[in-house]
Amino acid sequence: MSHESFWFRTLFKLKIYEVSGESFQRLFNDIASYRYPSFQAVAPYGNQGDGGNDGWIPEENRYCQVYGKQANSKTNLPYILNKATGDFETQKENWGQIDRYHFVYNDRFDGAPSPIGQALLALKNQHGLIEASVWDSRKLEQMFMELDKGQKESILLGGVPSDIPDFIDPRMVAELLKHLADNALQDIPLLKESAPDFYSKIELNGLKPPISDFLKTYFYQSQDVDDFLCTRDIGLKQSIATEMQEIYNESRAAIPNNADDVANTRYVWMMEKLIPKMVSHPHSRKAYREAAQVILANYFEICDIYEHPSTITSS
Repeated sequence: MSHESFWFRTLFKLKIYEVSGESFQRLFNDIASYRYPSFQAVAPYGNQGDGGNDGWIPEENRYCQVYGKQANSKTNLPYILNKATGDFETQKENWGQIDRYHFVYNDRFDGAPSPIGQALLALKNQHGLIEASVWDSRKLEQMFMELDKGQKESILLGGVPSDIPDFIDPRMVAELLKHLADNALQDIPLLKESAPDFYSKIELNGLKPPISDFLKTYFYQSQDVDDFLCTRDIGLKQSIATEMQEIYNESRAAIPNNADDVANTRYVWMMEKLIPKMVSHPHSRKAYREAAQVILANYFEICDIYEHPSTITSS
């Protein structure tokens, strides 16, 4: 997998973990509109609502019903089954001929419960459909990865705003992040000795290429963090360390332990969390991503993020 593919795939996974409800439906609409040019999203209208149809491809009689439960909420299987099958009946009543039906479900890569697939199979047989299936997170990831680079960037970044709103980042780490982003990183690695546990910590935390390679590379630039902090008061240094610990703990809550490539995914989640939301232009975001990785490498070394080897017991 190329580095570019890794970033797009991982950033999309983070998007899936974050969105629910209407935000999940907007994400699906964006992907489907790019992937299928004739796709039409359906907005509710008056008392008619959307007639059970969240989006369709008219010439294929292909209809979609979208559902994204809230993150960390329990799976209400009876409700989901009723929505998957009940909305099909509503669609058929309001929209006529249906040949293909998809229940678009944000399972956050856990897999859709088998009764959903069984219910859709029953619908397929009962109504003589050509296709009836769940479009889960992995299906959406596949559709997303088939898009061109510009389309992927548009979905992940939300486009470039016509004007930049006034924005003040209240976090202590923002001052350090802006300093690193505004100053080009040195091309020649600085002379910095590795902490004894640095490489074993990478291995024991399950970090793999390309993230393990990024950590090793940006570690040599992390002297820039120390140089910046030594010119500031001790309170700033302590506050940033606390914020980094909080960001790491938030990543553990956001990305479940059973997620694919969990250690690498949490790294990318933290990197994106560090970047202010108003930084959306691709060039600016690239500089901030590099700066964020320098910070992650520094605080990885001093054990404010991820687990220290001494705290991990082998099974």
